[in-house]
Amino acid sequence: MKLLRDISVRHLLTVEPSATLRRAAKVMTDRGVGCAVVIENEKVAGIITERDILRAIASDQKIDVTTVDAIMTRDVVSGAPGWDILRAAQAMTEGGFRHLLVMEMDDPVGIVSLRDLLDSMAEIVQGESSPA
Repeated sequence: MKLLRDISVRHLLTVEPSATLRRAAKVMTDRGVGCAVVIENEKVAGIITERDILRAIASDQKIDVTTVDAIMTRDVVSGAPGWDILRAAQAMTEGGFRHLLVMEMDDPVGIVSLRDLLDSMAEIVQGESSPA
């Protein structure tokens, strides 16, 4: 079974809590990712996702004025590098989120998306169904 350390993206996109929603959306779009880790004082302060930004826009928040810290998720659920992908998928399903921060001790070491997990599971299924 694959572990989070095997599939997590190690080049985390980070933003500061004081960044505007437009800035966060721009850097996420430029990198082609659906979330950014919010770092404050060299620690994880939260996470902001494309879904968070869409909700803010839908509730008429101004993207050039509203800052990341106003809408970010502060209580970030994370997994350990040794978690298998099924445990990660279960945590994400139960929590209703699409990105899981991978933490070792108090340090972020990667992030996985639901798509990463599905791709890994598809590889496993295809490998099991391939003739030997």
